[in-house]
Amino acid sequence: MELTIFGIVVFVTGLAALYASYRSAIYGMAVFSLFGCTLALGLGGIGILPAQLFLAFFALRAFNLAGGKGLADAVAQDKPGFWLLCTCLWGVAGAILLPRVLRGATLVFPVDRSSQFIILQPLGPVSGNLSQTIYCISDVVVYCSMYAFLKYRGVYRTLANAIFLLASLDALAGVIDIFAHAAGIDMLSVVKTAQFADLTGEEMGGLVRISGTFSETSGFSAFTLPLFVFCLNLWLVGYRPKLAGPLALTTGVLLLLSTSGTAYVGLGAYQFVLLVSRPGLISCVAAVRKRRMWVISSCAGLLGALYVIVFLPGVVNALGDFVDAAILSKAGSDSGVERMGWNAQGITNFFDTYGIGVGLGSIRASSFLVVLLGSLGVVGVVCYGSFLGKTLLLPVPAHYPFTERAVCYAARHAMISTLIVASASLSVFELGTCFYIFAAAAGALSQRVPRRVPARGGWVARGAHE
Repeated sequence: MELTIFGIVVFVTGLAALYASYRSAIYGMAVFSLFGCTLALGLGGIGILPAQLFLAFFALRAFNLAGGKGLADAVAQDKPGFWLLCTCLWGVAGAILLPRVLRGATLVFPVDRSSQFIILQPLGPVSGNLSQTIYCISDVVVYCSMYAFLKYRGVYRTLANAIFLLASLDALAGVIDIFAHAAGIDMLSVVKTAQFADLTGEEMGGLVRISGTFSETSGFSAFTLPLFVFCLNLWLVGYRPKLAGPLALTTGVLLLLSTSGTAYVGLGAYQFVLLVSRPGLISCVAAVRKRRMWVISSCAGLLGALYVIVFLPGVVNALGDFVDAAILSKAGSDSGVERMGWNAQGITNFFDTYGIGVGLGSIRASSFLVVLLGSLGVVGVVCYGSFLGKTLLLPVPAHYPFTERAVCYAARHAMISTLIVASASLSVFELGTCFYIFAAAAGALSQRVPRRVPARGGWVARGAHE
């Protein structure tokens, strides 16, 4: 066992969170999710990241606060979490049984740490079955714990503040990455200690490919886009606009400067979601803000484009080459052809198994949708689709205070943006800690008039209060 300095920090922070206010556990979970490329604890060939290690303290604090009944309420039969639990149970069972029962029935591109190369091979048990099972169970624990916290008064405000802090740190890491590259030093290498392929320090069109605390720019973009969307929607509905607005602007600019195709595809696709969204149902000022935002951004974009075309024709060619390299040529590149092959094989796996799937962690693809379809089959698609549908499509209850409704609305849009980028590029089933924190906030508001639980705290029942 290898305990790193980051692991020590997580242990100390986790122990402090057990005795301090339960709000500190929410801040800790959000902040540690930023370090997606940092080794906290090594167990043989398995590396545990800070957020995964802190999850033990996060769940224990939730259990201490709400008890087993409070955690189980998140997955009650009438809640969205029930379908997430069904997905997890089917995924765990499939990861154990399907690669063995269907051994050799189809060829797969596996998630396997024991192999240095991603090659087509007969279906069978691999290390990915174990790792993705652990991640899937962890996601349910994150969801249930956050759901339990959100039943207490004022926790939606705490969650919003925690995401604001996370967005600030993520933006700071992106800015440091830019200036460190210009200075010729790698300041963030100290937090990139996990065993991932390090693609930092690369350039495209003369611009550094921003990776922040992640190993590559696509990881940074996939993590930052939901934070940008969350802050943007809170600004739209008028929740702490002086903080949410600048954070949305900063993270949005970093996404544009990242040179990441994932960022550009995600931003482009989300524009259609934003166009048809109805923030006016949350706040009367939102519709006006939305119209002003579209008018100002459209005018600024049009004037900027005309200025560049008329006065800077050389820039047009440079931008055209940049867009071609970042997006248009991706599909025809060696990497793009390889990833399309993964997707095609994933769909083939679905049909080869007659819709059953090959088991969680058995295949690698380049789209979350293909991973879901090929790994979990029809049952997994129905269960996970029901979870997303009940979380995202039900109207935000109007009988809650403004803070709860605003954060719930913004969390739903953050989930949608995560699903957009995951559907375009994610190779495994794991969507990340932040996604299930957002999912809990998006689905925790009951359609019935709430019976709120007063805030309280303490490590054990000692009569202590927050």
